Amino acid sequence: MEKKDEMTGIEENTGEESGFESFASQALRLHRKGSFETLLAQHLAVATPADPMQKVRLVCEAAYMVPPDKLKLDMQQVETIYLVCLSFLNTRIIEDAIIAWGFEETEENYERFITPWHKDIPMSFLYDCISSRKEKIKILQNCKTYAERFFHYTANLYLNSSSFQMLKSEFLIWAVPQAMQIFEQLSRLVDPDLYKEMLGIVKPKAESV
Repeated sequence: MEKKDEMTGIEENTGEESGFESFASQALRLHRKGSFETLLAQHLAVATPADPMQKVRLVCEAAYMVPPDKLKLDMQQVETIYLVCLSFLNTRIIEDAIIAWGFEETEENYERFITPWHKDIPMSFLYDCISSRKEKIKILQNCKTYAERFFHYTANLYLNSSSFQMLKSEFLIWAVPQAMQIFEQLSRLVDPDLYKEMLGIVKPKAESV
């Protein structure tokens, strides 16, 4: 079930939230470790069976929970991965999509947030959904750089679902290996028995979905 946050206007999946709250409550009753270790173990356990995009989100959020002196992580890189991940997750697909980039659409941000995972490709890949050839030509003429065209097509014009899924796959191919390296570092901060207990709660729930 989804409801809209009155302040932000963002629709929230209350079913998923209530499921996580139930899991958290059960986990806290099961093990009385310190709250930091328990919450970290919860995030890692929930991330383990999650789909790739949610896995990336959960691992990044877990990294934000840890004091900087406990991990040797490039937190700017974590933020880069996290903001792109949220941008994809916050984009609703019906027939077409407009990506809600979680950062300003500038040349500098293109280099930071997009260049690491996206290969420059012919723009016809992105604007198949624009029906008017005249409109395509006009947009091409007004955009001076690839970055400008990329943001214009992905955030202002409707992408078809195939284009969106291909962009998402490009990102995940780059992001998931990095997320798993972060996961490995985070797992060292959690008691193995606590993680195993948390995973025992999560797996039956994931398998029943």
